[in-house]
Order: sequence, then C-alpha cells, then structure tokens
Amino acid sequence: MTNPEDTPDAQPSRQSQPAPQYGQQPYQGQQQYPGQGAYSQSNHQAYAGQGYPQAGYPAQGYAQQGFQQPGYPQPGYPQQGYAAVDDRTAVVGARVGQYIVDGLLVAVPLIVLWIAIIGLIGAAASDYSSDGGAMVGSMFMGALGLMSLLSLVVHWLVFAWWPSRHGGQTLAMRWFKLRIITEDGGQPTLGALTVRWLLLVVDGLLGGLVGLIIMLNSARHQRLGDSVAKTLVVRAD
Repeated sequence: MTNPEDTPDAQPSRQSQPAPQYGQQPYQGQQQYPGQGAYSQSNHQAYAGQGYPQAGYPAQGYAQQGFQQPGYPQPGYPQQGYAAVDDRTAVVGARVGQYIVDGLLVAVPLIVLWIAIIGLIGAAASDYSSDGGAMVGSMFMGALGLMSLLSLVVHWLVFAWWPSRHGGQTLAMRWFKLRIITEDGGQPTLGALTVRWLLLVVDGLLGGLVGLIIMLNSARHQRLGDSVAKTLVVRAD
C-alpha cells in the first residue's frame, strides 16, 4: 500500500521564493559575479550622472535656457574672442586743429619779422635822394627772397625736424594728443617726415581742403603725404 506521504499531492507545496528587492542579498546559492551587487540608491545616483539627461535637468553640454550653441553671440552678451575695434587714426578733426595751430606757430613770428624788415627798409629809403629808389627796390627784393627761404626753413623745422626729435610730435600735436608713427607702428625717420612735409604743397592746396578730402576718403585717414611716406597720425597714448 502506498504511503500517502509519498504521493506528489501529499508533498508539502514548495512556494517559490520571492525575487530579491533592491538592497537585499541575492538568492541563496545564487552565484554573484564580480561587479554584480545589489542595486542600491547609490548605484542609481551613479548611473544618473553618466551623461543621460534626467527629468527636469538639461543634458550636459547645453545651456539650461534656450540650448544656446557656443560660438554665437547671445542677446545682451558680447561675443567671446571679439573686441570692439578702436580706430586710433580717427582723429581728422583734431588734425585740422593741430595743423592750424602749427601753421600759426610758423606764420606769426615770420609776419612780425617781415613787418620789422619793411620798417627798416622804409627808414633807409628816407635817407636816400630821389635817385635811390632802385637801391630801395633791390633791398626789398633781397629781403623778400630771404624771408621766403627763412619761411621754408622754419616750416621744415616745425613739421619735420622737431617731430623727428620729439617722438613724432610737433608742438601742437603734443597739445592735441596726436602722434606720427610709421605704418608698422615705429618711429618715423627724418627722411620720411621730410617727404611728408614736402607733399604739403599738394595737401595744403585750397587752404588744406585737398588734404582734408583725401583724409576723409582713405581707409586709415592718410593724406597724400602720409601715403607716400608710409606714416599714420594716431591718438597719443
């Protein structure tokens, strides 16, 4: 007779063991592979930071607002790597004032000297008889030629020699905070300044209007003398 306990129905039912919950140990007898551990809250936090965007958080590499792409200027912010260009040659108005003042520094002493010479010639003419008019005329022409030569020398001294010895500045340029430099930023030589001065014959036509028009229409505000001598007039530091 069969023992009831040996029948399958008589065997106590074996309930399946519940699956392990997060944070619990694996099944008894289950082999734990290297690196395999309980899935805990710390693992969840570790996985959440591996470059995958979570709910409510923007993905790495993108700005939170508007996903702004780097390299393009954003509203209200200056673009990195670019600065406002400061054109140091934009001094045309100051150059006009400087030229007038330097011109007066040349002209006023020469005018005073010329008036004095005319007075001396007039005084000398009164001492001669009526037949001394030719001599007075010769004295006048000689004085006029001497004054013309002296005017050129003084003009060259003011506009070429003086700036070659004083950092590229005339007297008026120092007052107006201007400076003459070469196109590569160096100190101009006396030769370059002399070429620049000679071409005032063209730039100074019509009271300097020709030079002004050329400066206003050139990229670096150079007059003809600057272009030929390869010089620039800039704001002094």
